[in-house]
Amino acid sequence: MSRKHDFRESREEDHEVFPSAWYAVAWAKEVTGRKPVRRRLAGRELVLYRSQSGQVHALHAFCPHRGADLSLGHGEGENLRCAYHAWCFAGDGECLDIPAHPDRAIPEFAHTKGYPVTEKADLIWVYPEDRSTLTADPAPLELYPEVEDSQYTMAGYDAVWNAHLTRVVESVLDTAHVPIVHRKTIGRNSSKAIHIDFQAEGDDITIWNGAGRLDYRFPQQWLLSPSKPGAKRFINFVTFTPVDKEMTAIFGLAGRNFARLPGVGRLFSRYSSRVLEEDRAVVESQHPRPIPDALRLEAHVPADGPQVRFRQRWYDFLESEEPRVFVNAPPF
Repeated sequence: MSRKHDFRESREEDHEVFPSAWYAVAWAKEVTGRKPVRRRLAGRELVLYRSQSGQVHALHAFCPHRGADLSLGHGEGENLRCAYHAWCFAGDGECLDIPAHPDRAIPEFAHTKGYPVTEKADLIWVYPEDRSTLTADPAPLELYPEVEDSQYTMAGYDAVWNAHLTRVVESVLDTAHVPIVHRKTIGRNSSKAIHIDFQAEGDDITIWNGAGRLDYRFPQQWLLSPSKPGAKRFINFVTFTPVDKEMTAIFGLAGRNFARLPGVGRLFSRYSSRVLEEDRAVVESQHPRPIPDALRLEAHVPADGPQVRFRQRWYDFLESEEPRVFVNAPPF
């Protein structure tokens, strides 16, 4: 095992930085053409709205004029109009109309921030960098192929934990806790004594655990799928979103190619939520809140191999020039 990060220097700002990536912020069905929706992503307050053409847009949540919450406004064609003074904004944040002064040129300070948005796998994803600061569009969001495979019927579930993104990600890479924390559900028949079979390369970690295969892609995607072919297949996809430096949103999709009767999806959603809830109290209790600043600051055993590789990738990110966002960034 590499000792590169055993003694890395602690930096306070590392606790408030996250990779720039596509993060899920809402279910697609939540963002309708009727009412804008408020969300928070990496400390950024966002308003989401669906335009007349069906496109979803994300803007800074507060009007640059008097700070009114734009989610109190309404969509108007392809644009969003503020509820206070009816200023009108395009999906990229450009101010198009100031009704109090229809004949005057719109000043530069009237424009607001707009963020890239995409819609995939029944979720709305936002890239947390203002369009005006990007030199090019972010690379398209790529999900595991199984997530968009039409053979699977998906059942959604979600949660918000008071925990740092790094601790939440590690919880799904940790197979040693399954027979202990999940002894009443997925770990009922699991042995506490385990041998970890995994590989890690670049952004990807793969773990083979009995009949299941766990795949993780840095920084925000995780997939459970069968390790062997079979007629009946069940998958579980989870994606992680930093709401703030100590709060993480979790969106999950439980997929199956069987039991497609109406109402069955709710059972899969409830069960997946139950399993997720079993982890919450433990992960929320962990200190320090993010993973420690160096490998040597917590004990490790062979069963922790995947988490150690995740930490090494996280430390590489912190020490690199990869795109990043800070949760304490000013709104303008």
